[in-house]
Amino acid sequence: MSYKYNFYYDESEHSRKISENTITAENYYDNFLTGIIGWKLENVDVIEKKYLDFEKKYAYRMIKGELKSVTIKNNQIKNGFASMSKDNVAFMQDFFNLFNDDIYIFFSISSKIEYIIQQLFQNYHNTLMIDIDSMKYSIIKAIVLYQPSAIINKIYSNTGEFIEELKKFLNDRISANKKNLPLKILENQSFSDMLRLLDDVHESFSIDWEYRIPFYGFSKYLDEMNIDEYSLKIDKEDKGDTSSAAQRVGLKNVEEEDSKNSFGVRWADMFVGTISKFMKAMHTELKYKSIDDGINKKLLGESWFRVNDNQLKLYKQLNYIIFKLNNAWYKSYAGLYSDDLIIFTSFISYMGHFESVSEIKKTDYKLHAEYVNSTYCYMLNDYFSRIHRKLPINAIKKTDKDFFIGEKGQKIYFDSSKQPILKLEEGTQIYDVLAVGVYGKSIPEVTILENGKASCYRIPNQLLDWANTCVSFANLGEKMFPSKVIFIKKLDQYCVDLL
Repeated sequence: MSYKYNFYYDESEHSRKISENTITAENYYDNFLTGIIGWKLENVDVIEKKYLDFEKKYAYRMIKGELKSVTIKNNQIKNGFASMSKDNVAFMQDFFNLFNDDIYIFFSISSKIEYIIQQLFQNYHNTLMIDIDSMKYSIIKAIVLYQPSAIINKIYSNTGEFIEELKKFLNDRISANKKNLPLKILENQSFSDMLRLLDDVHESFSIDWEYRIPFYGFSKYLDEMNIDEYSLKIDKEDKGDTSSAAQRVGLKNVEEEDSKNSFGVRWADMFVGTISKFMKAMHTELKYKSIDDGINKKLLGESWFRVNDNQLKLYKQLNYIIFKLNNAWYKSYAGLYSDDLIIFTSFISYMGHFESVSEIKKTDYKLHAEYVNSTYCYMLNDYFSRIHRKLPINAIKKTDKDFFIGEKGQKIYFDSSKQPILKLEEGTQIYDVLAVGVYGKSIPEVTILENGKASCYRIPNQLLDWANTCVSFANLGEKMFPSKVIFIKKLDQYCVDLL
């Protein structure tokens, strides 16, 4: 049965022009966040009444007739929910209580520095010898964390000196890191690799913001959730750049709507504004305060963990919203540099698993900071290793069937034993192979082109090593398929080769 859905969009920390003044401002935050809230049209009356009742209860907080995220000041989340006052905790509890299984959420995070670095390296591609993605990630992270003023100045001076200034910064960091090499050895290795590459990089980039980035993620979310009939309402703006970007991505039924007339847009503002303030507070706590500070380990302060019962309840509510409510792979979406998202979700998950404040107090607060640091360091290392793996991650669409449709349009069964077997006769056969994979319990499979359609088949286990090799090359960014492949069967022995 097909449903009609309504979705509402708003954003936070948006810099419509990324300038030197923008990045060097005291309240600057590198990440641009977006939030989308939605529901089935059939539930709108009940949902609207609940939200308007919530706003009516807190009418005294309204500014110019609207209740928005600015009602929570940044200092209220300086140490997460632990620094939030009693009245703000009650307000946030009521807000989080609005989220239930009828509510669908999507949020994205995009680095402004990444947008510039991606353009610098737009003509450079991954090879078996050089992983451009990991190098771009390391450069972005270095600039975001250290915020070297000389580099930021060169980005906007347009004198062609940005690359040389970046080289100087990397060399200086390599020298400084030697004071604490056990902690910084991997960073030094990345910086050395970057220096070799930067000798051949030429400057060419724009500093106007690209609005389409979050809508690529939302499009994937809709596809994953099998949502075809929907509308998307975007907070009304003067130029209409955001709504135009959504339409260029291919989203349909996109309209602008004044937040004064749309409780959905106001809800999206409250949602994205809250998580934005939280991420910004964590980033401020963990960023390097100076170049010399860069050799030190950064931990959250003990104050982040000194919560009372109601503050802990907020973490449990947010943990439910982020991780459990209408869960989907593309529920959150980020660019290449997504450290703040990983740190934020790691912390929310850590705090959300505690049943009581007394359980938290059983452990020294300093150890909590170490445990959280270990958690997100593990997650960051895992993410960095995944950057090296170039196979795209395609979410499986929500379905009640026992198979899903692969990237090439092939039918792939969740139970690999149900996958048909490729019939190989004695002698040689040539197939147009579109893809090679290893599924389930190390079962090699190929997708071939048959009569203009893609079909997935299991192949003999003797070819598992070949399949693993193909996957390894793909992980390194080497595209081997589509290609004609010759399969040879001789006395129950199998060989294979690319033509």
